[in-house]
Amino acid sequence: MALPLLEARDLISNSVFVSKINDVSCNISYPYLNVQFELKGLYNIYKYFYDQFKGWEDLKVSAPTILNSSHSYFKDILISLQRFITQELQNQNNSEKTIISLFTRDILNNIKNLRNTTPFPFDSPEVEFLIALRSKNPHLVDSAYYYFVGGNQSMNSTNSFEGMIMAYEFRNQDNSHIFNRRVKEKNSFDRLRSRFESLSSDYENELTTHISKLKQDFKDRTDELEEFKTTKEKLVADWFISEKGAIEVFRKESQEGINNIQASYRSKVELDEPIKYWTTRAKELRTKGNWLLTGILSVSLIFACAVYLLLWHTPADLMVSIFNGNKGAAIRWSIIFVVFVSIFFVVARALLKFMFSNYHLARDAEEREKLTYLYLSMIENGALDKEERKIILQSLFSRSDTGLLKEDSSPTMPNISNLITKT
Repeated sequence: MALPLLEARDLISNSVFVSKINDVSCNISYPYLNVQFELKGLYNIYKYFYDQFKGWEDLKVSAPTILNSSHSYFKDILISLQRFITQELQNQNNSEKTIISLFTRDILNNIKNLRNTTPFPFDSPEVEFLIALRSKNPHLVDSAYYYFVGGNQSMNSTNSFEGMIMAYEFRNQDNSHIFNRRVKEKNSFDRLRSRFESLSSDYENELTTHISKLKQDFKDRTDELEEFKTTKEKLVADWFISEKGAIEVFRKESQEGINNIQASYRSKVELDEPIKYWTTRAKELRTKGNWLLTGILSVSLIFACAVYLLLWHTPADLMVSIFNGNKGAAIRWSIIFVVFVSIFFVVARALLKFMFSNYHLARDAEEREKLTYLYLSMIENGALDKEERKIILQSLFSRSDTGLLKEDSSPTMPNISNLITKT
């Protein structure tokens, strides 16, 4: 299968030798047909032989057998061109000098060396004439063909003679005065055709060069875009890696803060009533203590008045009667005085105990209130673990010391001093 023209153009355009290969030229000469022209540029040469091969493929059925050598000639040249384009031209190890040498050896020499063949272009008038002659009288085709190529032939049959005459008339019909106008028009047409082919060759070469330049520019821009993409992706990846840690730390700290605030809020809700109770309880106990203090002062005042009255009513000779006289009266008054003082101290001591107990419990309630706020603050800051929370809760809701059965002292909380150092 022949290499399509579009693929051949792409291969030539992508080759590093595109500028050099567009300058090569080839002279096409068919002297027996009086045809000679020049092709410039590898693509134009390939296109000419590709068109000739395809043209002969289309005429394979209708063309005379004697023209099969033309089909084979163009096919062989096309195969050599295809091998040169797909292999030698794509070999990066070749130099420009090697490419030109290979082109001359494998292409130009095969084109010029006809090897005793007389190829006809499929679009030549002679081929059209021979095909038409075959449809009318196939016996005249061989002699007409040999006349065109200038070959020796015998005149031993009328078919040979008639075929030669037909070919002679076809080739020399333009010498007649009848066809003078046609000759002039044909010459003018040939000049236009030659000029068109020249312009077409230049156009194809320029187009091939331009395509090569466009592909190189496209490759350069693609490489630049790929490099830009790679650079930006690296920057984004580096930024993501560097910021991922900070974002993760921020997220973790935020989550911990939220959890601590939620835990603090839940604890506040849970301890809100105990805080109110301890606040109210501290005020009530302190008020009772103040009342008991007032009572002690009142009892002391009453005792002072009672002592004064007792001493006021004591007989004047009481002290004398103790040593010599009536001792019974002195003993009675002494017993009264001792009992009176004892009752005062019993009452005063009881009132003092109750007073200090209320002050003691009031202070205990106040400290429990403050410790609860401290507990909430430490939870919000995340300074407590599960075990430490248990210790504080046990302290908050432990049994209070009334101070009635033990020595008066401030209420103490177990292991609280170690926790306070964390705030």
